[in-house]
Amino acid sequence: MKTSRIIFGLACLLIVSALLGCASAQPTPDAQATINAAVQATINAAVQATTAAQPTPTQSKATPGAPTAATATKAATPAPTVNAVTMTEEEIAALIDQAVNEAIAATNATTMQTATYAADGTLTPQEVAALQAAVTLSQSEINQALALTYAYYDLYYDLATETLNVLKAIEQDLNAMATSMNSMAQSLAQISTTLAQGQTVTPGAIAQLQSNATKASQAAASAQGKTKNWNATVQSDLNKRATAALATKPTSAPTDLRGTSQSVNTYIETVRAALGDNKINKTELQSISVAGANAVAGLNQFGGAQGQTLANSINTLTKQLARGEAPKVKSSLGALEQSARSLPSVPSVPQPPRK
Repeated sequence: MKTSRIIFGLACLLIVSALLGCASAQPTPDAQATINAAVQATINAAVQATTAAQPTPTQSKATPGAPTAATATKAATPAPTVNAVTMTEEEIAALIDQAVNEAIAATNATTMQTATYAADGTLTPQEVAALQAAVTLSQSEINQALALTYAYYDLYYDLATETLNVLKAIEQDLNAMATSMNSMAQSLAQISTTLAQGQTVTPGAIAQLQSNATKASQAAASAQGKTKNWNATVQSDLNKRATAALATKPTSAPTDLRGTSQSVNTYIETVRAALGDNKINKTELQSISVAGANAVAGLNQFGGAQGQTLANSINTLTKQLARGEAPKVKSSLGALEQSARSLPSVPSVPQPPRK
């Protein structure tokens, strides 16, 4: 993602190399905290290393739209990070879509530039420097797409269903792109050393570079085909979850106004407890749905006009939680609790006079 759009400043290669080892497994409960801590601990060193490695010579064979050393340096500069738990599932999904497409675009530009420069069977120091800049930019884009993918796993792995299969397939392509780009970086480093020593680059070295570029291009094409279904799959999954949550039947409907008030409080406490770790799993969503159904049943029967308003609020919160909109629920849960306190009190039953 370009600097103006980056939500996650997770471009450093040190982080992703650690993350790739666990990409195929379900994230542990503290995966997000681990990622955030690792980023904060290494970001400065990574930026310094990346900046120092950026070549500055101009290209000798210009490729329209291809990254230059200067643009790669600018794009690799990290932007302020934003915690994933402050965003909704739909927002994170949109960022993933954007990041993956930008990773694909950068990879395609790099591989096209490689093909252009290597077409004559030779490479100049200026061309190698430009390719190294392009590879660095591609790595940054791929790494950010992967980081967003892992953040999504951490928050929604247990709740999402349809989206996981699509995202895992995209992640495999991103990993393949990253592997090919890493190989290209190694090849270019060796070629740069050869040129610096005044030696001629062998045809085998150039062929190896081209082979890695071809693999990266193939993985990018595969990812491009899969991203077409991503947004539609996310919307389908969110809608199905919301429909199922609101269709939950009450298991213990209140029989009076006092029980209704208690059921509303139970719902509020169930939601608050579930949000304690900033994410909702299937078990918690089911408990919330049941508690909401019980409270709504009582409010519809005993709550009067105010009860209808509270019932609508509870249904709205349940729907938001099912759709991965926990940040919105956090901001409105207090308002629901305040409204619940003003429910009509239970009328006192007149006591017979003492004899």
